[in-house]
Parts: sequence; structure tokens; C-alpha cells
Amino acid sequence: MKNDKVYDACVIGAGASGLVAGAELAKRGMNTLIIEQNKKSGRKLYATGNGRCNIANAVISDSAYYYDGFATQVVTEGSMLLLRRYLTQLGIPLTEKNGYCYPQSLQASSVVWALTDHARLSGAEFLYDMEVVHVDRTNEGAFRLYVRSAKAGDGAVKTLTETGTDEGRDDSIEIIRCNRLVLAMGSSAAKELGAGKDEVITEIIEDLRLPYIDFEPALCPLIVSEDVSSLAGVRTHVRLRVGLSMDRPELGERLTEDGELQLTEYGLSGIAVFNLSTLIDVGEKISLDVLPLWESAEDVLEFLKQQNPDRTIFGALNGLLHEKLCRFFLARVLGEGVEKKKLSAFSDEELLRLISEMKDWRLTVSGKKGEMGQAKRGGVSTEVLSPDTLQVRRDPRLAVTGELCNVTGRCGGYNLMFALISGIRAGQRL
Repeated sequence: MKNDKVYDACVIGAGASGLVAGAELAKRGMNTLIIEQNKKSGRKLYATGNGRCNIANAVISDSAYYYDGFATQVVTEGSMLLLRRYLTQLGIPLTEKNGYCYPQSLQASSVVWALTDHARLSGAEFLYDMEVVHVDRTNEGAFRLYVRSAKAGDGAVKTLTETGTDEGRDDSIEIIRCNRLVLAMGSSAAKELGAGKDEVITEIIEDLRLPYIDFEPALCPLIVSEDVSSLAGVRTHVRLRVGLSMDRPELGERLTEDGELQLTEYGLSGIAVFNLSTLIDVGEKISLDVLPLWESAEDVLEFLKQQNPDRTIFGALNGLLHEKLCRFFLARVLGEGVEKKKLSAFSDEELLRLISEMKDWRLTVSGKKGEMGQAKRGGVSTEVLSPDTLQVRRDPRLAVTGELCNVTGRCGGYNLMFALISGIRAGQRL
């Protein structure tokens, strides 16, 4: 690849934020190039919302994003209304269910095609199957992007000097120059969907001397120390709590989440788990209430005592929760082989001990299934970014968008919504 052209703007990454940023830059009359390491745009987008593309959420609140208020300065009720209009103009009207917003087609592919068409028809050029592995600046402040085939492997990158003389020159590397740059590479979450490598992403951040927080798994299943393999496959409604020790001030109050739990061979999964996985560290405990519809253990005890005392304890409990959970807690609290005993065989104290365990079942988090996560925590520090433009405050020709910012939202369309709004703002104002 030989490319002597100097672009007005380049965008690294053809995900959601990169596509809209590239389109908006091109609409302003700039020669714009979008560089993507995959062979097509929006690979992660195809899988969003189980293929239906949960593109946004109509419920905007301070709790939608973790840790700081930067994201809620970008994603507001006003910016959400503008995003709806923007997408409708591209041919993606939205439909809403319980606040979750989807394209009316209920197909993620239609979103990818519309965003890609929008960028292309606005005048942006695409360069696929190429990854940017290094960035530096000319004496005049323009950007030089060192690009190679994405299939080249993981070898070290040897760059060129200002004058172009060789220092162990790697002939597979070509240089693309531009006057403005948008970093929209995302994170390494979902590698099977073509996500970038952490080491390449962080090298580019470091090349540009941007402060950043190391990437960590977020919105992902949790591995627990205790053996829950006998419960694999169980799905049940729970209330989860984290921050039990209260020794992490950034969590503030004890945090809870209601929703469906999926028990697996290794631990816990499901949207409720994903939402709290960002806020718990390995070694901490998570509390599960598998009877969340009951206010107290005493209420459950009263319910049991109203049943026929000659009924088995298993039968009495099975109307409240999954049979595997019934057997698990009976054996755990009252001992093996008790499930056929009559209710009358147990004292109120024994029943309360059983119910209390069900309402505060504590498990120790021993790891996170980051490879199965929807996002990662970390990225470029938002302290150096303008929420209005996504520009780097000290370097107004450089912007950072989407998941590459240290912004993580809850499940439900919040991360994609931030990506789109941040990409549009960067493209319109860089």
C-alpha cells in the first residue's frame, strides 16, 4: 500500500462511534479516511442485543453510567432526542420496549449497513484489513499513522524517523498523514468479534501521551470460589448486592440489582450479574437473595406455616423457587436427605435459618469471565476530554470516542448510545 495523500482527518476504527464521526467529518468537506482492522465495518454491532441491536435507552439517569459524571454530560435527554432524529434520517427509526430502544427492523445488520452507507455516501473513504500500530507527529503537528496489514502478526513495530531514513525499517509498514485524528478503536472486549489487542490500543494511547486507566473486564459473568456446578442451567429471579464490606468508598451506598440470574458450572451470569460485575473486585463477596419478592424471612416462614404440615418440606418450598435450588439449600442448611421430611418435623428456628440463607446467600468472587464480557472498564481518562466535543483539551485536533473513553454504562443500550453521541459530537466539532 502506497499512500502519499495527506488527509484532513482520519478515524481509527469503523465501529459505531468511528462510522458516525467519519461521516460527520466528511459532511463538513474534509477528506476523511476511516481505518478498520477487520474486513468490514461494525463487527461488534452485528452481535449487539443478541442480533437485534439494543441501540439506546430512553431512561436517562445518573446511575446509568459508572464512577463519574462525564458520560451523563454527553448522554442527556436532549442528546437522546437528537440521536433519535439522526438515526431516523439515516433510515433507522427506533422502537421501544421497557425503555430499551431497538431499530424497527429488530436486526443489528440494518444498523451496520445504514451507518456504513452514511459514512460512504457522505464522502468518507474506507481502508479495511489494516491496523494502526503506531502514531507520532510531524514538526508541524500533523499526525503520522503507521499502518500494516492486520494479518501481519504481533511482531514489534520499527518506526521511521522524520526524514524517512531507515532504522531497521519494516517494509510492511506504511505511513498515512492527517491533520485531525479521531481515536475510535474501542477495547479488546469480544475478541471473537474482531476487537483490537490491548497492547496495540494502549501503545497508540501512549504514543499520543494521553493518560489512561488500564482495561479490566466489565459487564461480564463472575467466577465464584464455591462449587455451584450442580445448579448449572438454573435461571431464576434474584436480588444481588455488592459492596458488602463497605471498604470501597467509590461504591458509595450498598448497591443492589434485581433481575434474572443464570447459574453456570463456574459461577454467575445474566444481566443483573453483568451490571454489578463492574463494581466488584476479585476476593469480594456478592450476596444473592433468591426470594426477592418476599420482604423478610419471617414472611416466608408464615407462608410455609399456612401449608399442610404433613406436606414435605421440598414440596412446600418448590412453589417458591426452582427445584434444584430447593434441594441445594435443603442439603446445605438442614443436611442431606431431608427433602422428604414433613414440614412439621422442623422447628421455626430451623426454617428461619434455611430461609435466611436463601435471602442472603454469599459467594466469593474468584475471577471474571472477561472474554465473555460486553465491554471493558478503563481507557483514556475523561479528565482530559471535553464532553461537548470529545476533543482532547490540550490538543484540539485530537478526539477520543466510544469505548476507548473510560466510560462504562449498564447493560441496556447505554454504551452504544454513548458511542454514537460521542462520535457525532467529535465529527461535527473537531
